[in-house]
Amino acid sequence: MLKAYLRIRDLALFNPVANGSSVSIGDSYIRPFNHQSLESSLIKTSEQWFFVIRERLRSEDHLGVTFAVATNVSDDYFRRCYQENLNWPLDFIIIEAARSGGRLRVRAGLLGSLPIYFCVEERTRSVALSWDSVDLMRESRAIDAELIAHHLTMKTYYSARQACLGVNLLTAGASLYVDTSDTLFEYGSRPSPSYACAGLTTIEALRQFNQLLSEVVVSRPIKLGESAAELSGGMDSASVAMAVREGAGSLTCGGILLDAESSPKQSDRRNSILAALNCRDHAIEMNDHMPAIDLNLDSKHHLPLVSEYYLEAFEALWGRFRNEGCKIIWSGIGGDELFFRYSGEEDEADSPSSRCFEVAVGLAEGLLTRRGLDAARSTFLFSAPLGVTAATTLLGKLCHARPLAKRGLWPITPLGDPRLINFSATLPLEFRADKHMLRLYLRNRTDAEVFPRDYTKESFELVLPRAIAARADTLAFQLNTCALADLGLVSRESVMTLLNEVVTKGTFVATSALARFIWAERFARQLG
Repeated sequence: MLKAYLRIRDLALFNPVANGSSVSIGDSYIRPFNHQSLESSLIKTSEQWFFVIRERLRSEDHLGVTFAVATNVSDDYFRRCYQENLNWPLDFIIIEAARSGGRLRVRAGLLGSLPIYFCVEERTRSVALSWDSVDLMRESRAIDAELIAHHLTMKTYYSARQACLGVNLLTAGASLYVDTSDTLFEYGSRPSPSYACAGLTTIEALRQFNQLLSEVVVSRPIKLGESAAELSGGMDSASVAMAVREGAGSLTCGGILLDAESSPKQSDRRNSILAALNCRDHAIEMNDHMPAIDLNLDSKHHLPLVSEYYLEAFEALWGRFRNEGCKIIWSGIGGDELFFRYSGEEDEADSPSSRCFEVAVGLAEGLLTRRGLDAARSTFLFSAPLGVTAATTLLGKLCHARPLAKRGLWPITPLGDPRLINFSATLPLEFRADKHMLRLYLRNRTDAEVFPRDYTKESFELVLPRAIAARADTLAFQLNTCALADLGLVSRESVMTLLNEVVTKGTFVATSALARFIWAERFARQLG
């Protein structure tokens, strides 16, 4: 949500000064992300100040106000303003400072919409903050071998600890404290969702769900014609698109279309939803925007370790949205986690997907050296605590937030809102199983049963095998040198064997393991 460089010495010597929407403190600065969905404030007393950037609520009082400054306020007013921002229902970042001794604290909201990364330089006692982790790669060229090993073996963690040593993520609800001698990071408490309860009728449950989803959407100050929804053909994105159409009054849709072999009914489902929405649509053919499988990216195209596999197709879609004048991108991220099952509830414990995952892990471990396996099998102790919003939802947001922000677009994921998560967690299993609540929600808004139980969902399974096979010769040439092998983490010979298996057989499990390697190898080369 912002970029900043803050020296503790500057905080002790200088008062913050507003320069347009930015703030200067001596040679230090704060530069907020510029978007109409955000507003910022600088509140000062004689001895302390705080800067906040937050998502705007729909309120007549806030329309048109993007940056406000209040100077020489009373201590009581300062505390009340600070508390108001800590309790803000949407996302925020707060930077607070005290002149006495030079003290700094940075706090993050709970939604993780456009999170920031940080790097603390011990020698100069300075802090670099940025929503773009690539900005901070020049601060550290050291790779975290243990984290990379965990990544290679199909593990995913939502953590402050990142693949580049010294570069950390300010996770949802976390805080960073820095003064002249100490640096402290705290994950903070993230409240867990409520427990399920019985007693709600179908009509009442649907009414409450509909009301909450509508409140989440209309809580934002939406301008006519500036909203776009990613419409994949699944229930999550369809539900979000319906809610935004009803709340915003105007909507542009778009989606990535897979071929008939991958998703035979995707176009039919999308067409049914589009007919109900009565909106413009931009269809992006996956085959025209295949993933660029390349281990050597130029500096302008460097990417974080955890980044979208199908970025080229999404970038084409987001480009269409931006050309239409859209500024807010709504997505169904969070839908898979919205209706989770509690421990002990009936579940598909040995589903085909879980068996495929086990095979993929075995293939991934087969790439590693003894040193790599030792690192991968260590206990990872740095995950953020469980909270209302699932870690996988926050990671999904993380993958899209940076490329959207680079295009001046703001992401909103209604199905990841704590209000909706808390309500859905209280629903009896009959409403949560197979996303039945979303099915009921959509059934009331379409003429046909668009999403019958056990419908065949759209699948990207064939995309990466084809993309890798098309670039197999280039990959083989580039792998004459291997950064991860030089680090002692993988065996180059095992990587080449797995590449050959993906090219000749094209299985999804082998591709999953190889894709983890390709993304990690590419990241390691960026630091080289």
